Amino acid sequence: MLDDYYEKFHADSGYERLLFRAGKGLQSRELNDLQSQVGHHLKGVADVLLKDGDLVKGGELVVNTKSASALITEGDVYMAGQVRPVPGGVVPIDLNATVDVGVWLTHNVITELQDPSLRDPAVDAINYDEPGAARLQQVCQWGLLSDALGPDEAFYPVHRIEQGTLIIKQPPPQLDAVTQALARYDREANGGSYVVQGMALSYRGAEQGKQSFSLEEGKAHIEGYEVAFATSRTTEFDYDPNIGEVKEEPKTFQADDQGLMRMDTDFFPVKSIDEVNVTVEKTTQLTRGQLAGGEDLLPDESVLEILNIKQGETVYTQGADFIFLRNHISWQLSGQEPAGGSLYEVTYRYRKQLAVEFDEYGFSLEKQLSDGGHIVDNTLVTIDYQWYRPRVDLIVLDRFGQIKRIKGQAAHQFPIAPKAPAHHLALAQVTQSWLSSVAPDIENLAVRAVSMSQLEHMQNQIGDLYQLLAVERLRNDANSQDPASKYGVFVDPFIDDDMRDAGIAQTAAVVDGELVLPLEAEIYQLQVPNGRALTLPYELEDILEQPKQTGSMKINPYMAFEPIPADVRLTPSVDHWTQTHTNVASSITRRFWGGNGLRVRTQTITSTQVIRSSTRRAEFLRRRWVSFSLSGFGGGEELEQLTFDGITLIPEGQ
Repeated sequence: MLDDYYEKFHADSGYERLLFRAGKGLQSRELNDLQSQVGHHLKGVADVLLKDGDLVKGGELVVNTKSASALITEGDVYMAGQVRPVPGGVVPIDLNATVDVGVWLTHNVITELQDPSLRDPAVDAINYDEPGAARLQQVCQWGLLSDALGPDEAFYPVHRIEQGTLIIKQPPPQLDAVTQALARYDREANGGSYVVQGMALSYRGAEQGKQSFSLEEGKAHIEGYEVAFATSRTTEFDYDPNIGEVKEEPKTFQADDQGLMRMDTDFFPVKSIDEVNVTVEKTTQLTRGQLAGGEDLLPDESVLEILNIKQGETVYTQGADFIFLRNHISWQLSGQEPAGGSLYEVTYRYRKQLAVEFDEYGFSLEKQLSDGGHIVDNTLVTIDYQWYRPRVDLIVLDRFGQIKRIKGQAAHQFPIAPKAPAHHLALAQVTQSWLSSVAPDIENLAVRAVSMSQLEHMQNQIGDLYQLLAVERLRNDANSQDPASKYGVFVDPFIDDDMRDAGIAQTAAVVDGELVLPLEAEIYQLQVPNGRALTLPYELEDILEQPKQTGSMKINPYMAFEPIPADVRLTPSVDHWTQTHTNVASSITRRFWGGNGLRVRTQTITSTQVIRSSTRRAEFLRRRWVSFSLSGFGGGEELEQLTFDGITLIPEGQ
């Protein structure tokens, strides 16, 4: 500042006005205090209507993705109690980060030394061409917070750019007090935050440890404040699934004809397979030690049992000739033992840890191992592995236009989605299965504003619904009133069995508006003779005959033919059951009358109304014993396995 400049205004002093008195000298300090006081009063009123960084006019921003820059037009911005003009400019930006574009406000003190026109221009005055009051010059320019021009400069953010997309918070001009009042009204009238248009979330893919999502352009009101995107936005979140760990998951090894078995883990997708422990059976040659009654070490650890030891035709017995002790074969018993330095054959079983190649669902095991052993069928396989636990995340939007992810609580199954925090708009739920071949399931659940045209359409639908309900009530009322007593006579239109007395036995049936005699049906299970079909009596007749011939040839001279497959018969092969209808036999009678042409009068009424359509599995099915017989096997053929609907059946004698 200047050495001869004095200004002592303080708002805390409570001085409201300067009272100039006659005969007293005018101080330069008083003139400076007067300016500061007027500016303070004006700022107090302006701050109620505007806030620092509000655009009053102009100041539009356009993002140039090719040059990674933002072009801002000239405009007026409210800063530090005044609306200040800002010239246009170009600001370089980072397209992969969040950038705040604003105005840097600086002040310069200008005297007659920098601007000679500030000297007294009055030619006839005593003070002509003498220096007078200096000037406080404002300098406004567009820039970024990271520019940091100096300690005496102030930065006022105006625009926000996220990853090259401009976030439009409020269209200028905006009065802050009016905006807050409108926000409060919108919040109370509409019950919180909602989407006006657009704002649908979609999944783009995952790469380099990031999940990419795209948010459609649109507009939303969050706590009453408007957030608008002129173009769609791409946002990325860390690919950070929760890891679950499973220890010693049990499986049973059963190899197929090719000696392979596919093992799927109980939980998936699999992150890593830490250990796979199997039971291996192996036959190897050992050299007997020179010390009689000594011990021979087995070549593998974790041996479970010794199955057989033999040398030539000699078979050694466990408990009489040897014992299994501390992974050794001990010959300390008084029985037989191989000669020192001789080779003998040992068959044993041990636990072995295998390294496997896995996918997201599990791995495959080969029965035959490279060391000469093989995995024993019907033995325990334990698996230690890590897997990605499913999770439901919530994508939200705050009033400043920032897209955030609220991570849910991972669970083994049926994870629960988190709730949106206060002052945020829930956009979508993302169900993370973490399978590479399956994209996350996105459910857009944002509350959306309903337009007046949609409300009008809904009103018409409600009117139509009430009309249909009234018609249905009239129809039901007519059906219930028509069979009532009229002129002392009881009338039944024979539409259905509703008007019949369920308390007494009914010996007639109602079929298509007629009262007819009832029909009863009984179902008998025919006993089909084993080995031949059940037919009506018949006589064979020659349909095609060729009594003449001109030559002969062998049809299958090499006797090459496939074996005839075995014959499997189920008894019963078709299940029949009877559904019992209470009250009267109208339904059964109606089926026979509709199928054998006994009706005399035909009445056709066609009416199609699809109210609801759904498909589900049968909830109950009765149990019944089914016998089976197998025939047609050739000599020497053996039955290895028989299954029915996934159930293993073991026939007698096998």
